[in-house]
Amino acid sequence: MRILKDPVWQFIGALVAIAAIVVSVALYYKSRPVKTLRIDILSNSPLVSLNTDIPKELQILYRGKSVQTLSLILLRLANTGTEPIRESDYSEPIRVSVSQNAEIGQVLVQETRPDGIYLAPTIIANNQVELAKVLLNPGDQAVLKILVLNNDKTLKVNARIAGVRDLELQSVLERSDISSKASAAMWALYVFLGLCGFVILFFSISHSRKIIEWRIKRFGFDPALYFYTQAQEAMLRGSSSTRISNVIRWLDRAFRWDNSYIERAKNESLFSDIHGYHRFLALIEKYKAVAPSPKTK
Repeated sequence: MRILKDPVWQFIGALVAIAAIVVSVALYYKSRPVKTLRIDILSNSPLVSLNTDIPKELQILYRGKSVQTLSLILLRLANTGTEPIRESDYSEPIRVSVSQNAEIGQVLVQETRPDGIYLAPTIIANNQVELAKVLLNPGDQAVLKILVLNNDKTLKVNARIAGVRDLELQSVLERSDISSKASAAMWALYVFLGLCGFVILFFSISHSRKIIEWRIKRFGFDPALYFYTQAQEAMLRGSSSTRISNVIRWLDRAFRWDNSYIERAKNESLFSDIHGYHRFLALIEKYKAVAPSPKTK
């Protein structure tokens, strides 16, 4: 259990805990049951329009009727949740409304995915269309095409569906911006998890015995001196509640690599405060019977 008290491994443990929490929350939000109906506005703009700069002699006729503007509205309905929307879930059907002064000229279903989604759009008022209550499984979608006379871009979509608090009505341009932000957030999460993994791997490898032995042979690294120096630095800093524990841990590592440092620690005045401490005495007893370690070449 000594390794769990090591500041390095405590830091690694904190990173692992944070990463685990982040991943758990992300997986929860991704896998939880959700019933969602999203409405994407693919188009809501005039096809033709008469403005003040156009001569009065010019007219726009739609089926023999003079109009100021003829607009095209394209709506994509999609079940983006994880739960199906059944016919019995509708308390009120989906209704699309435009300006009170506008008139709906034509409405049709341009496409559905998969085939066989019969929305059966019906013009129930001059400015309102009603869709049939149909089953929409997760991933199902349909595109609705509406020609509107004299609209001012007013557009509302209403429905009452069990489990759906609000319809998500938004422009595809706005959704693209949201998607970009979501993608950036996901990449930030991946980078964070990658850094956590790198830090864990780095400390695991750099503190392994084989790597330390390789550093000894390749660079003349002295692990006992390194750990003894860490103990000296720990003795000079930190509060009394944590200082001694850190000092004992570093000395333990130093003695493990070279127990000749035991006498040095016993005689060094810097450690005089812990010479009578039971954990220090236990550490001395632990390595007293061990043969002197060979000096590193």
